[in-house]
Amino acid sequence: MCTARTTPLAAFFLSLLLALPLLCSLPAGAQEKAPALPEQLQPAAMEKLVKDLDPEQVDALTQLMNLLQQGASAKEAAPVTAEEEELDLIQEVDEAMEKFGTLVATQFRNLPDLLSGVVGGIDALVSGSVAGPMHLFLGAIALLLVVGFAAEFFVNRLAARRRERIRTEKPDTLYETVKLVSLRAALDLGGLLVFALCVIIVARVAILNHETRTFALQAVYWLVFLPRLVAAVLRFALAPHRRDLRLVTTDDVTAKSLYRSFTILFIVVGISFFLRNVMQNAGEDTSETFRFFVGIGVNLWIIAIIWKSRRGLTSILLGDDANPSTGLERMARFWPYFSIAFIVFNFLLVAFSVSLGSEALTAGRSLAVIALVIFAPFLDTMARGIVSHIVPPMQGEGPIAEAAHMQTRHSYMRIARIALLAFLVLMIGRIYGLNLLAIGSDDGSSVARHTVIFLLILAAGYLAWEITNLWVAYQLAKDSPPVASVDEDAEMGGAGKSRLATILPLMRMVVQITILTLTILLALSQLGVNITPLLAGAGVIGLAIGFGAQTLVRDVVSGVFFLMDDAFRLGEFIDAGGTQGTIEKISIRSLQLRGSRGPVHIVPYGEIPKLTNLSRDWVIMKLKFTVPFDTDVEKVRKIFKRIGQEIMEMEEFKDDILAPFKGQGVADVDDVGIVVRGKYTTKPGKQFGVRKEIYKRVQQAFEENGIQFARKEVRVNIPESANLDDKQKETVVAAAAAAVASNETKPAAE
Repeated sequence: MCTARTTPLAAFFLSLLLALPLLCSLPAGAQEKAPALPEQLQPAAMEKLVKDLDPEQVDALTQLMNLLQQGASAKEAAPVTAEEEELDLIQEVDEAMEKFGTLVATQFRNLPDLLSGVVGGIDALVSGSVAGPMHLFLGAIALLLVVGFAAEFFVNRLAARRRERIRTEKPDTLYETVKLVSLRAALDLGGLLVFALCVIIVARVAILNHETRTFALQAVYWLVFLPRLVAAVLRFALAPHRRDLRLVTTDDVTAKSLYRSFTILFIVVGISFFLRNVMQNAGEDTSETFRFFVGIGVNLWIIAIIWKSRRGLTSILLGDDANPSTGLERMARFWPYFSIAFIVFNFLLVAFSVSLGSEALTAGRSLAVIALVIFAPFLDTMARGIVSHIVPPMQGEGPIAEAAHMQTRHSYMRIARIALLAFLVLMIGRIYGLNLLAIGSDDGSSVARHTVIFLLILAAGYLAWEITNLWVAYQLAKDSPPVASVDEDAEMGGAGKSRLATILPLMRMVVQITILTLTILLALSQLGVNITPLLAGAGVIGLAIGFGAQTLVRDVVSGVFFLMDDAFRLGEFIDAGGTQGTIEKISIRSLQLRGSRGPVHIVPYGEIPKLTNLSRDWVIMKLKFTVPFDTDVEKVRKIFKRIGQEIMEMEEFKDDILAPFKGQGVADVDDVGIVVRGKYTTKPGKQFGVRKEIYKRVQQAFEENGIQFARKEVRVNIPESANLDDKQKETVVAAAAAAVASNETKPAAE
C-alpha cells in the first residue's frame, strides 16, 4: 500500500469518525466527567493510522465527515411542525393583546400630564436646548423659505405661458383633459421639487449648527412642503376650481369640500408631527402619549370627512356609466363604510405595532396607507379610462353583439379592478415593510404562506373565469347576425341564432363549473383540508347518479347528440314529438319552448322521439283560393305572377323573399268551385308578413278584374208552375237554412 503525507485536518476528521459511535452512545444529560479515550483513539495512534491511507482515501473520509456533521446539525435543528407553529402564533397573539392593553392604559394614565409635556417641549424649543438659539432657528427657517420660494417663483415665471394656456384652454375630449391636468400637475410638482432641492442645498451649505439645520428642515417639511404637496395632488385629482378639468365624476361642492378638508388636515398633521419630534428630543415622557391621542384625533377627522362626503365618493366610483352593474352599485355604496372600517383597523394595527416595540409601522406610513384607501375611487376612475381605450370595438351587429360587447367591457373592468386591488394590497404591504410575495415562498411562515397561496389561487380562478367570459363574448359578438326586422304577425319563430350562439353558453357553463370546482378544491387544500375524501365522495356520488338517475343520464346524452347533429338552435321553431314552439333556452337536459299562444313547454331531450325543425334555411308557404267554376284560370295565374313581382320589389320584403309568389294552377275542384294555388319561398319567420300582403293584393286584384271568391250556396229549385202558399214557402226557406247550417264549411285558403 502506498503511503501519503498526512495533514492535521485529515487526522482530526478520521479521529472524529472513529469516535462517533462512542460519542453517540453517551447519555445526553450526563454531568459526570467523561471517560478517557481508549488507546486506539489516542492522537498518536490516529496519526499512525492515517499515514497508511492514500490521498484519495483521505479526501473521501473528509467528505464523509462533512456530510455526517451536516446531518447532525440538521437533526439538532429539527423543523417546527405546523401545530407547534400555530400554538406559538396563538401565544404571540395573547402576549400582543396584553401589551396592547398595557399601552392603552398607560396612555390614558399619562393623559393629565400631556399638556405639561407639550408646554415643556415648546419651552425647550424656545430656550434653544433642542434646535439651538431661537433667533438662529427662526432665521434659518426664514432663509430656507425665502430661497425656496424665490427658486420656485423663478421656475413658475419660466412656465408662465404654459400656465396661462392651462387657465384659458377649454378641453373638448378626455385626452385633452388628461393632457392639461397632467401638465398642470407636472408644473406644480416641478416647482415643489425645485423648492425642496434649493432648501436642502442651502441648509447644508449655510446652516452650520447640526441641531438648527435638522429642525429647520423638519419645520419646512412638515409645516410648508407636505401641505403644499397634498394640495397639488388634490388639485390633480379633484380640480376643485375647474369643473372642465375634473377627471372624476362629482359635483363642485364635494370636490371643494374634499380639497379644503384634506389640506387643512395635513396642515394640522404637519404641526403635530413637528411638535412631537420637538417633545421627543426634549426628553418629554409624554411624547408617545401625544402621538397616540393625535393619531386618534386625525383618524376621527378623516372618518368625519368620509362620512360627510360619502355620497360624493359613491358618485366618483359610479362614474358616468348610465347603466352601472349591480355589483358596481353595491361596491360604490359600500366603499365609504369600508374606508371607515379600514381606518379603524389601521389605527389598531399601528397601536399594536407600537405596543410590541416595532418601528416598522409608523404614523407617517399609516397616513400613506389611509390615503391609498380613501383615494382608491380616483384610481378606479383612472382604470375605467384605460379600459375604455383598450376594449376592442364591437364585432358584428344586433342585440347579441351589443350584449356581448357590454359583457366584454364589464369583464375588462372587473379584471382591472382585481388588478387595482392587488396593487393596493401589495403597496400597503410595501409601505408597512412586508413583502407579501416573499411570505408566499418556502422561506415564509407556514400560516402566512398558505394564506397568500390561498388568495393567489382565488385570484387565478377568478381570472380564468373572466377570461372564459371574454372569449365567449368575443366569439358571440363576432358570429352574431345583422339586425333583422321583427315580424309582429309571425305565428312561429323565425331564423334561429348561429350554432356558436347555441353551443357556447353551454360550453361556458361547463368550463366555469370546472374552474369553480378546481379553485375550491385547491383553495381548501391550502387551508389544510384533506380533499382526498371529497374526491372519493364525488366519485361515489357520480356512480350513484349513473345507476339511480338513468333518465337524467339519458336526457343529457341525448342532448349531447342533438347538439352534435346541429338539430336545433336558439330562436328556431321546432316540433319536438308533437310539442311545437320557439326555442328560448337550452340546458344540459331539456329544451324550453315558447308556444305560439304564449305557454312555455319544458321538453327533456330523452322524451323527443322525432324532432322537426321548421325554421332551418328557408320556408315554403302555399296559399289556396276558391273561385267560381266560370273563372279564367290563366287570368288568375297572371294576376298571381304580377303580385309576386310587385312584392319582390317592395323595400320591406325584397331581402326576405327567396322565390316570388306565383300560381301553380288548379289544385282541386269541389262542390263550391275551382281551387287555385300559389306558393312563395322566404326566410324562416318572414312568411307571415308576406302572406298578409299577398291576401290584400289578391283581394284588390280580383275586385278590379271582376273575379269573385266562391261561396257555398244552397239552391232551391221551385218550378214556376208550382203554386205555393206562404206557409209552404216558409217551410222551404227553413229547409234551405238547415241545409246550410249542416254543411261543414271549408277555409277559402290554407
